[in-house]
This record gives sequence, structure tokens and C-alpha cells, in this order.
Amino acid sequence: MKKGLISLLGGIILGVLISFLTLDYKGSTLNDMGKDNVSGAPMQTVQEIDIDVLMNGLLIVAGISIFIYLIWTLLEKRT
Repeated sequence: MKKGLISLLGGIILGVLISFLTLDYKGSTLNDMGKDNVSGAPMQTVQEIDIDVLMNGLLIVAGISIFIYLIWTLLEKRT
């Protein structure tokens, strides 16, 4: 239990740091949908989140957590 929790916390910390430094996230984007004929203002504004960056960040966190857990398990077996 303790090994899994520490591996998960370490994976989150290291994974978020690596994701922030390596993935190119430019923030959310605003898209104007249509124009009003009278004022020319946008009729609807849609805010998008970059799902690819979120998914890749999650995979990095999961991979590092598993890596930490496996390394810890191998070191315990050797001692």
C-alpha cells in the first residue's frame, strides 16, 4: 500500500513536471461561431481545451508511476 501510494505521488510530481517542460501547451483557444449581421459581433464563442496534451500528460504520469513502482520492487527483491 505504502509503495503504491508513494509511486503514484512521485509519478504525479515528476510526470507533471516533465509534461509541463516537454509538451507544447498554448492554453485554451476561443473560436467565434458566426457573425451578427447588424453589429458584426460573434453570435457564439466556443472555448476549446487541447485534449491531446491532457491525454499525453496523463500517459506520462502513468508511465512514470509504473516505472517507479517496478524499480522499487526490483530493489526490494535484491536486498
